[in-house]
Order: sequence, then C-alpha cells, then structure tokens
Amino acid sequence: MLRLILVRHGRTSWNVQGRVQGGGGLDEAGRAQVAALTERLAAEPVTAVYASPAWRARQTAQPLADALGLPVRRRRLLRDLDYGRYAGALVADVMREAPDLFHRWRTEPHTVTFDGGENLAALRGRIERFIRDVAAAYPDGTVVAATHDSPVRMAVTIAHGLPDSVHREEWIKTTYASVTELHVDDGAVSVACHNDAAHLAGLE
Repeated sequence: MLRLILVRHGRTSWNVQGRVQGGGGLDEAGRAQVAALTERLAAEPVTAVYASPAWRARQTAQPLADALGLPVRRRRLLRDLDYGRYAGALVADVMREAPDLFHRWRTEPHTVTFDGGENLAALRGRIERFIRDVAAAYPDGTVVAATHDSPVRMAVTIAHGLPDSVHREEWIKTTYASVTELHVDDGAVSVACHNDAAHLAGLE
C-alpha cells in the first residue's frame, strides 16, 4: 500500500495580500510553518519527495528533503489550478471586474474555465495521473508531495468519489502547511487524514 502524504505549501506574501494564487514565496509565518511540518515528517519512512514547480511548493518541500537526504522531484502534475489571466490578481479586483465569474466559482466551480487557464476537469485529470504514477513507482512506499490547496482538495474529492461541484465547500479546504494522507491500495484510494495541522499548534 502506498502512503501518499500531500502537504499544502506554507503561507506566502500573496496569501496575505489577498491575491489569486500564481506566485509568491513563503513569508516569515510560512517558513515557521514549514519548519514545524519538517519536524513532524522527518521521522516518517519517506521514499520520495515531490513538489509542484511553484517556488512556494519547492520552498515547502526542500527542508524535508534536506533532512532526509533525498532530492525534490518536480512534477508539473502537482501545479496549482491555472487561473489564467486572473493569476496574481487581487481577489477584490476580480470580484469587482468579473462578478458573475466570481459567483459561479464560489457556487458552481465545476462550470468555470478560467480565461487562458484551465478548469477543474483538467485538474482532476492531472491529479488522477499523479496518483497512478506514484502508486506504480512506489506501491509500498511513503511519498510526500508539496502542492497547493486546489490539488489537495481534488485528491480528497477523488478518494471520496465525489464530483467537482464540491470543490469550494468549506469542509474540503486545507490550511497552510497541513497534512492530508491518502492510502492507495491496488488502485483504490482512501483518505487516512485530511487537513491535519496539529503540528502548527502555537504558531501564529
């Protein structure tokens, strides 16, 4: 059985500024979160460490990889949902300039394709492929993958057999530097824990 430990990146300056994701590096709080995450996971029997190509995800994965003496393997399949021309925009500006799109993203996310970007069906395809690839490569391993909120949400959706319409529901969101563990056994995907942030207790 594969243990796939998905971690959301630590907090970034763009998160604080209220921007649609697409960039940004870890801020001081994010670096503290990643230190706590690394301490938690360093004792795990980790076989491989993966990360989205985004700088914030690589910053999250690298300290753990260094502690374990492993390389960080970049996979584009783990990149965040592509928000196209809205990537990096202030959320407040999107609300003002494209209120209908913003409302549909909040209430019917499965109907939205971002101009110059992608939709949730494309994200689902990427995450399903990543899970298959890692399960084939490490059928009895423990793999850590540093990624983003939307890919983790999608992985949980896939494990529960739910449609993309649940993507924006409150229960499925993840905290910065949180842990979500999936078990993959003979093609079956299940959730062992979701959005576990106990290691962040005491941090801002």
